[in-house]
Amino acid sequence: MTDRPESRLSGKELFKSATKKVKMGKKLERVMKGDRSATSATSHDTSDVDGNKSPEPYSCTGDFEADYTELCNRAGLMEIPKVVPRPHRPGPPPPPDPKEKVEEPTSPVPSEQEEPPPTTYTTSDKFDYFKPKVQVELEKPEDKKSMTEVYIRGWKVDQKYIDIFKQCFPAADKLHTIDFWNVGLTDNTLAQFAAVASQCLNLRTVKLDGNPVPGEGFHQLIGEDSMIVSMSLRSCKITDKGAELIGKALSTAKTRNQSLCALNLNSNMITDAGACYIANGLRMNRTLLVLSIANNAIGDEAAKKFGEVLSRFALTHEEVVERRKVLSEKGAPDVRRSPISRRAESRDRPGSQSSRSQLDKSMAKSGRASSKAKKDKKEDDKKGKGKDDKWKKEPQRGASKANSLGFTSELQTETLGKASKGKGRQSGGKKGQGAGSITEAETPDILEIINPLLEEAERVDGELLIPGNRALINLNISRNRIGEAGLKSLLKGIQYQITLTTLGSRSGGTGLMRLSVQKNSFLPNHESYLKMQELMMTRDPLYKPPSKTPDEESTSQATGS
Repeated sequence: MTDRPESRLSGKELFKSATKKVKMGKKLERVMKGDRSATSATSHDTSDVDGNKSPEPYSCTGDFEADYTELCNRAGLMEIPKVVPRPHRPGPPPPPDPKEKVEEPTSPVPSEQEEPPPTTYTTSDKFDYFKPKVQVELEKPEDKKSMTEVYIRGWKVDQKYIDIFKQCFPAADKLHTIDFWNVGLTDNTLAQFAAVASQCLNLRTVKLDGNPVPGEGFHQLIGEDSMIVSMSLRSCKITDKGAELIGKALSTAKTRNQSLCALNLNSNMITDAGACYIANGLRMNRTLLVLSIANNAIGDEAAKKFGEVLSRFALTHEEVVERRKVLSEKGAPDVRRSPISRRAESRDRPGSQSSRSQLDKSMAKSGRASSKAKKDKKEDDKKGKGKDDKWKKEPQRGASKANSLGFTSELQTETLGKASKGKGRQSGGKKGQGAGSITEAETPDILEIINPLLEEAERVDGELLIPGNRALINLNISRNRIGEAGLKSLLKGIQYQITLTTLGSRSGGTGLMRLSVQKNSFLPNHESYLKMQELMMTRDPLYKPPSKTPDEESTSQATGS
């Protein structure tokens, strides 16, 4: 009986102790869960902090392949177009060495022997051709930093790639050609590409064929400060809107492009209105040498405009105002650099009265000075003042001054020539030295571009006419809609240029040397077209006169003798 209460008490105590342990275990589990959640929260916060950190900016090294790959990886691009060398057609095999003896085979070659594979082509995977690539040209294959040209063909260059090229292209110091064919440019990417092109210091050639852009903002590439020399915009669906912007970028009365030499606008949608804008851009532009607007919708109106610009044209009111401003800033015009018609410029003095230029006055003064010097010399000889010691020193000072400057004016040349002749009679050993210094001084010939507004002008019927554009040497307007009237206007412009060249006026250029007008709206046997072909044949720099027969050569020699 005594054991039962003790056993009951011990059971209660045991139950209490068990419940305490259970409660303590739950508390521990809660504490552990809280710690885990706290640690997970802290780790989550640290991961967010690390993810929000901006990566360090990448500085391009000039190695286009390495820079391009790294920037693509940083941009998170899944498939990166590879950078590969531009493929070229294999060259011809080297000629056999005549010194090397070819051993004839002693035994016949068995027919079953396999022929070596040809080396005139290269093979690749059948789908490799369609994969996007960035083709590059290296000046030195072993130098990765010597990239000179970039070619992209037929895959879309979107904003991600433009952002990458913004950093890669300016770092390539030797890059001079960028060719993007059918890469899907937009107004935004084209504007950014123009900004990138302005940062490439040696970029000279840009080809954007097959990129129709809605805004037609291609004029951004040929601004007044552009350094691009050649630009091709074939098959870009350029309309009169884009042609107007390009024409104004070529030149206006106040601004003009001074770097672009070749412009290709083939296979676009330019009509008479747009071509007239381009022709107006040639009025004050004396840099563009080659212009091609073939395969468009140009008619007689634009052809007449081109003929007018090539021959001579009347200045507009804005151009007349700008001409007067330029003349006032320049001061008295220099006859040797920009001959200007005084009849057209001076209203106070009639055209029949002529005045001497600064050069004529200086030459007259030099003549009077030399005659006075001769008189002084004779008087000194009579008085017995030495043997021309004074005249021996002054030519040397003049020659040293001329040599230090590197060139001499016509007045200095004539004065030094007379002095050297007089000096040579007394000391023959120094005569050749004086002549040599004058010849060396005359060799430098510095050519500067004359402002078209400062060219020789003529007033006719109240309008101021100046010679047209003679800097353009190649014009291609074939495969258009030019008829007989436009053809005659072009012929008239060519005849005017030939007349100026015959008269010896080459200050504005040589004029057209090649004109392509075939496949227009006139017959191939048209009289004006045949005459134009005859005139342009001899002006073509690649023209070779037909070889004479022996009878003709003998006849010409007999006539010449």
